[in-house]
Amino acid sequence: MCGIAGICRRAKAIQTAELEALSQALHHRGPDGGGTWLHPSGRLGFAHRRLAIVDLSAAAAQPMQSSTGRTCIVFNGEIYNFRQLRQEALRWGWRFRSESDTEVILAFYEHYGIECLRFFRGMFAFALWDEHEQRLWLVRDRLGIKPLYYVWNDNCFAFASELSALQRLPDIELRLDVTALWDFLSYHYIPPPKSIYCQVRKVEAGTWVYLDVQRWRCVGQRYWQLPEPAEEEYTAEQAMEELDRLLSEVVSEHLVADVPIGAFLSGGVDSSVVVAYARRQYPVRAFTVDFPGESSSEKHFAEAVARCLGVEHRVVPLAAEDFVPAIEHFVRVYGEPFGDTSGIAVLAVSRAARAEVKAVLSGDGGDELFAGYIQQSSDVGLNGFPVRSRRVVPWLLRCMPTRRGERWLRLFLPAEERVLRTSIWLEFGQKRRLFHPEFVALVPSEYDEFWFLRQYQSQGVSPLRSRLRLDLQSWLPEKMLTKVDRASMAVGLEVRVPLVDHRLVEWVCRVSDRLLWHPQWGGKWLLKRLLERQLPPELVYRPKKGFSIPLREWLQRVRWRERICESRFWCEKVFHPRLFQRADLRSPVTRFLLLVLAVWSDENPWVL
Repeated sequence: MCGIAGICRRAKAIQTAELEALSQALHHRGPDGGGTWLHPSGRLGFAHRRLAIVDLSAAAAQPMQSSTGRTCIVFNGEIYNFRQLRQEALRWGWRFRSESDTEVILAFYEHYGIECLRFFRGMFAFALWDEHEQRLWLVRDRLGIKPLYYVWNDNCFAFASELSALQRLPDIELRLDVTALWDFLSYHYIPPPKSIYCQVRKVEAGTWVYLDVQRWRCVGQRYWQLPEPAEEEYTAEQAMEELDRLLSEVVSEHLVADVPIGAFLSGGVDSSVVVAYARRQYPVRAFTVDFPGESSSEKHFAEAVARCLGVEHRVVPLAAEDFVPAIEHFVRVYGEPFGDTSGIAVLAVSRAARAEVKAVLSGDGGDELFAGYIQQSSDVGLNGFPVRSRRVVPWLLRCMPTRRGERWLRLFLPAEERVLRTSIWLEFGQKRRLFHPEFVALVPSEYDEFWFLRQYQSQGVSPLRSRLRLDLQSWLPEKMLTKVDRASMAVGLEVRVPLVDHRLVEWVCRVSDRLLWHPQWGGKWLLKRLLERQLPPELVYRPKKGFSIPLREWLQRVRWRERICESRFWCEKVFHPRLFQRADLRSPVTRFLLLVLAVWSDENPWVL
């Protein structure tokens, strides 16, 4: 697990000091060491920060060149099946110089080309230079577990794990993308391929991008996507046994490491399943964040699960007084505006875990895979009113100045449109009361706020399946996995997410809806049935409670109004001058989003 960065220039030479600056910006992602590599031409260079998890020796250091001299790579992530792949490469006659998974990528690329990606099971983002093809490849894993940003203009192509590195390059104009800010208030994150800056893009999940250096041409392509639903006939018992087999295999692979491994444990179904399967093979140590004195604390559930499973357990307190200093750190960690408040809690538990282990398992992905967010049929767009004309409803929703009445109005929309609208936070009419009229004028009048979600709408599938596919391709990679990656890597901790293994995802795409969500038992009932074998029913079947901080209470301790009014976004006419008179700010989530924007505007370079 690491931080990666690099520069390729069309004419101007790259200085070693520039590469070292990139490495320094990513130091937190890889505190165990760093390195740079400069191509003989002087126009291409890589930088790397190392968090040593597999093969701790110097032979596994990066940037890494292949034994043939054809390729060079900087790699962030883990290839869990690298040992099996290594045996295959040895049969070809490949001469390894390390025991690392990084070198396996080089071997398979030189043998199969970019088609090598189909062999890799894991989480990864890497850049690979091919001397023969004169191509620089950027690759992001199938589900988007690991991040990768890049910029391409007339003179420069650069990439990095985080924006903080790219901000240091003189080749990039740091101009705000106004539609990205608009999208942030819709989604709580900036959806790819956008970033907060016009020139900087994100490599999307399951996608590769390459730069043809000779033609100075950039090409991107998706190499993996969710398979189309193709229901296989499983009985409930057959499905449970297959899921049991898959979970055993996947969690076992995620335990491969040369350092101690722990686990995050909230006491909910997903993290409990992961810990239950892990402790069969490994004395995993569990970590739980606690909010002392708050009703949102789930400490006692996590403690009960840990006792039943027989695992060592640590409770990490996060009190209200810690919230104020945590906000600015939170904004710095995420690099661009990011609005998931539970990231503050993940930062706290990651810091505590890092004091004892270098890698942990997490239960992220269970809700998106097994319909955990779906509590009732209306959550998938059903139970609406069958009215003949619905043209006026989207117009009314777009114009509404507050969130009042939204839920009722959405009942008049078609199911597929209702699912889209429940996936965003603020409508157009609410957002235009937050931003200055001159700023709003920069947003195209017919801007489609649902552009990101529409590309993942599935035709010809059930409403349940449509909702799950939407969550897996939008909410999961860009909010949940982004939250965990930045918070954990801020303290040099690797987080592995077994439930996001692509084999498990592809299997879920093949099972029938009735095995994912049941009108009586709700979502995740297969996982719960498996967990029943190891935990008492009262821990398995308790009501779902989302992982969140007590935001409303804690915001009362923050001078959030004053902080917004003192910010650069306020002074330079991004925020509306009558924000507190015109906007609907009753929700603590909306207040937090504005606070994030205010802090970000002061902490980062930008022009409008």
